[in-house]
Amino acid sequence: MKKAILSFIFSLTTLVVLAGGNLKATTVQGKVIDDEGNPVTGAKVVLVDSEQEVYTDFDGLFSFENVTTTTQKIKVSYVSHEDLITQVELQNSKQTELKLEIQSK
Repeated sequence: MKKAILSFIFSLTTLVVLAGGNLKATTVQGKVIDDEGNPVTGAKVVLVDSEQEVYTDFDGLFSFENVTTTTQKIKVSYVSHEDLITQVELQNSKQTELKLEIQSK
């Protein structure tokens, strides 16, 4: 009985380690611009599934680190502009660069 329990625990641990090994963290970064091509300062950028959020800097740049899912829905919000929702496919351990354009209302 003790051997069976130890075997089960070992198998479960191995499964968890192997499953986690397939998900490698990546960086998602980009720039938010308006419909005239100008950088948008202070836009809210959200990774919808993980609920992580950041705001763009003076140059319209944003960055998320240690993102582990392969598909992310991203939402960009800014005053007097239409919300932008887009889905991106991420590659394991590869940095993803985005250019997101929001439209005036």
